[in-house]
Amino acid sequence: MNIKIFQFMLCVFLSLSVALMSGCDRVRNIVGTDEMIPTPDTDPIPTLKVGLIHPQPNYTSFGKGAKLAQAEINASGGILSMQVEFVYKEEVTATVAQDAAELAESEGVVAILGPLFSSHAVKVGPVINIPVLLGATRAEVTADATDPNDFMFLIAGSNVLQAKLLAQVISQQGASTAAMIWQNADVYSEGFVQSFKTSFETLGGSVVVEETYESGAMMFTEQLTAVKAAAPDVLLLASFPPANPHIMKQARDMGIESTFIGSDGWDDPLMSTTLEDNEPVDGYYCTNLDPDAVDFNAAYKATYGSVDGIAAAGYDAMRILKMAIETVGSTDDPAAIREAIAKITSYEGATSISHFDANRNPVKSVGVRQILNGMPQDMIIEAAPEISGNE
Repeated sequence: MNIKIFQFMLCVFLSLSVALMSGCDRVRNIVGTDEMIPTPDTDPIPTLKVGLIHPQPNYTSFGKGAKLAQAEINASGGILSMQVEFVYKEEVTATVAQDAAELAESEGVVAILGPLFSSHAVKVGPVINIPVLLGATRAEVTADATDPNDFMFLIAGSNVLQAKLLAQVISQQGASTAAMIWQNADVYSEGFVQSFKTSFETLGGSVVVEETYESGAMMFTEQLTAVKAAAPDVLLLASFPPANPHIMKQARDMGIESTFIGSDGWDDPLMSTTLEDNEPVDGYYCTNLDPDAVDFNAAYKATYGSVDGIAAAGYDAMRILKMAIETVGSTDDPAAIREAIAKITSYEGATSISHFDANRNPVKSVGVRQILNGMPQDMIIEAAPEISGNE
């Protein structure tokens, strides 16, 4: 190559390199580095943390009801312009008190929805100083009205309401003797049978057999032998499936003809899926927590496909908490929120609550309905608060 041509080309290359480097510098000066690129103002939406405690995989409808309310509340602007965020803990006997304390102390929740079982609720009360809106139904869980640090509220109809109505119904149908079988050391079951016995005996009835079984039992020969010998008009099973369907089948297999009656613990899909043939559980009576939740039940079914009584309590718990916080106008004072809940009257949500009594139990309607094809049916009777109230 001619030396002059080579020198010319080298000069052109060097000139282009300088120009390109200068251009890059100009571009860099215009757009800046990654750190210098401006970002839009995207402050996170403020959230309001609420604890949610319920079991898995059964009895999940309390939490689902609460989530329906959460979705509605958030879609309409939240609570005090904050979006509700649930912090979930699975309801486990061994850890429920620790989990509740962790929600309040470490997670900083403003309140807790749940737990569902009365035996768990009594463990949570002593460790909590924020509002707790329960799925539990034993009236005595919140009975100490003189304790200013007791922040627990029942939302569903209490076992006192339910047991009183059930005793009235069977007495009106001519029953004069009853047997009772329930799960030993279960706070809910014990509370229900005690309330039923008091009401039934007040109406002139007699409880002739009282038998318990241990959690997890599937054979009930000893208990049912005592029932068969007494031949009561009704047999109260104040516990839960899967035990209840097994007791009913074994009772029929032993020739026991007593009419089965039960509590809201029957109101679970396991009543219809435990046995291959649902004939032993059909035609009998159980209490229902929320007989006036017709509109809510339709909305719930549209989302989840089926409904039981405790779903409405989860929904109402979240809506009641919203009302109380907005009444106070702040989340800074748990005691003020507690007082605002206690003062709520004429609440209309999934269900209707007249007011909370001195023990923070709701004064509301409960019902009795039949089980057909393994599933609870429409109400056969409903008691208004002034008839069945527990004040």
